[in-house]
Amino acid sequence: MHDKIGVLKYFLKPQHYDKYPLKWSEIFGNKKKIYVEIGFGSGEYMTALAKNNPDINFIGFETSLTALYKAQVKFYKNYIKNARVIQGDARLLIRELFPSNSISKLIVNFPCPWPKQRHKERRIFIESFINTLADVLKKGGTIELATDVDWYANEVYNNFKESEFFEAEEIIENFERPIKTKYELKWDKEGRNKYLFIAKKVKDNKIKRVLEGVSELPHKSIKNIDIDKLKQLKDKHIKENNMSFTVSSIYEDLLNDRYLLRVVSTDDDFMQQYYVSIYKKTNDWLVKLDSTTIPYRTPAVKFTIYKIAELVER
Repeated sequence: MHDKIGVLKYFLKPQHYDKYPLKWSEIFGNKKKIYVEIGFGSGEYMTALAKNNPDINFIGFETSLTALYKAQVKFYKNYIKNARVIQGDARLLIRELFPSNSISKLIVNFPCPWPKQRHKERRIFIESFINTLADVLKKGGTIELATDVDWYANEVYNNFKESEFFEAEEIIENFERPIKTKYELKWDKEGRNKYLFIAKKVKDNKIKRVLEGVSELPHKSIKNIDIDKLKQLKDKHIKENNMSFTVSSIYEDLLNDRYLLRVVSTDDDFMQQYYVSIYKKTNDWLVKLDSTTIPYRTPAVKFTIYKIAELVER
């Protein structure tokens, strides 16, 4: 039986920070170089890397809570100190959480290639993310992709080959590395082909971030609310410039003069889902983010709070 609190100490929640990009030297307590792994699965690869390289800080991104927990258990059992994990879409969060020229290496092991044409934009190494990497990677920093899908390896190679910011190396077929993932060991045993692609950053790029600077918690006081106007927000899509939001559900707590709105908002390609609370105070009403969900405080989140307050005020 392991210590659950000790296990979860590796889980980083960037939403709790109020300034971006994050100061990784303060989070780790040192200025060691940074490696990032996207989609680390059960975490066996990152655990071995972190254990063998105490002079490097590792940050992993995953969407699965089960995978996040399994990886942290491995860190804890191996006394790892130089690793953190984050839940979310790495393509967006790497752009927002890392300063320019801060990552030494990015690792992606056997990702889903999203083979259907209609899912093409879900693939990791699309043009927008390559441009992000050209900002956050250090000059001379590398990306390393391992895959068992030949057409996908070639597509990624061609994408980087077309970028002015990277130098693409030739794909290595049936490569060998000192550390192997669980699936890699299985596929080696089955005799399945695998492919390794590496690209090196040779030129700096500068991208626009959504979260740069200090972000305050948005809220708005209004004198009174119009219940009919509030109910009319259901399924309404509201857009302004590159920001938009939709109220997907409205919940009522009439005994406590409180309403809870389920909202989806977007800043360009940065989509978030959260709750907005509207409740009665002594002399007025308050519209604010509900504490059950903690989104990144993007411009669209602030726009959502202030616009809802404006639309429901009597």
